[in-house]
Amino acid sequence: MRRSILALVLGAMVAFAGCGSDGGSVADGSGGSGGSTGFQELYDQGLTKYVGEFDPDGEPTLDRENGITTFQFAVPGDPAAEPRGPLCLRGAEYTVDTREGTSDELVIFLQGGGACWETFCSAFEETNFLRDNSGGILNPAFEANPVADWDVVYLPYCDGSLFAGDVDRVLPSSVAEGGGEPSMGYQRGLQNLTAALDIARAEFPNPSRILLTGVSGGAFGTIVAMPLVRYYYPDTEILVFNDSGVGVAKEGDAEFIEETLLAGWNASSLIPASCPDCTSNGHITRYIDWQLAADDNFTMSALSYSADQVIAGIFLMTPAEDFTASLLAETQRTTTMFVDRYKRFIPVDTAHTAILHEGPAVDTEAGFRIGGLETEIDGVTVLDWFTAMIDGTETWDDLVDETLE
Repeated sequence: MRRSILALVLGAMVAFAGCGSDGGSVADGSGGSGGSTGFQELYDQGLTKYVGEFDPDGEPTLDRENGITTFQFAVPGDPAAEPRGPLCLRGAEYTVDTREGTSDELVIFLQGGGACWETFCSAFEETNFLRDNSGGILNPAFEANPVADWDVVYLPYCDGSLFAGDVDRVLPSSVAEGGGEPSMGYQRGLQNLTAALDIARAEFPNPSRILLTGVSGGAFGTIVAMPLVRYYYPDTEILVFNDSGVGVAKEGDAEFIEETLLAGWNASSLIPASCPDCTSNGHITRYIDWQLAADDNFTMSALSYSADQVIAGIFLMTPAEDFTASLLAETQRTTTMFVDRYKRFIPVDTAHTAILHEGPAVDTEAGFRIGGLETEIDGVTVLDWFTAMIDGTETWDDLVDETLE
């Protein structure tokens, strides 16, 4: 039963999108130098090692009806051969989509789709496309969408490593794909992310602003991606909108983050060595604090339903009340430190993700809920709040349902 629910969780996300140490080594909220220099430590540790290494295969294809250009990366005869380029989880091709708007602003969108580690796997194993995921803030025909006319770079997610992995290893079969025997898995999230940002820079070299956003696994991916996006665009204002992957994991269980995930994905170097407290409490929220302190030219919105049953129940396998407590405590610390640059939207619900669905939260046949842009806190919808961030108005405020406080 759990297998079928997991498969439906991931499938429904795409279906609805198609429809339209309390300080420690973490710096205080005074802000950093801004620009790419604030993340030099990460670049020195290898975050940028794949920049410029991978070229798309041949000419991109153009979907004239939807104005979408698709770049494909070839699958090598021997996937293990160097250079180890972009791939999906079981060796299928990786793709990147772009769509040119009429503004000079850019959306970089990281799709969600599960996660895999040594003992568990539920993730998309093949690429997907913008044409099938054009709901909500990716819908250029949605009249209320404040980024409808922005350029878009769409990153599929198909390797189960939250855009962080750099390892090939045998993994359990994905329950989202029906289960089966363990087989070789190519967790090349860092290669996929970097190859996509190479394309972003080539196609849209001078945006006036960037919205870096994602849902679920892609939202977690924005945490990895932020310093790398800054490398490509050293002086551009960046708005980060994190939908349902705000960095909360397992309170007090640093091993899950540091060993099961980061070490397992060969991604430990993506956390600054100077910040041992970034993951020591079992979350990666202090790494967000570190980023905000290192670079004062970005702001962040953190959206999570209070008892997100996909993150809490399926992937973290933790009681909802524990997830809620950690969510409130971890995000409160960050917004206190960076009161003008980090805001929360935390409604009471078990739903998962919001920005790709133009309606209210809905129940699915599998018994879980998909959120939507009409979700409200005190009369303010997710769409209102998102628009306020984009427009830079005072209504971009820290909103937590009063019953949680």
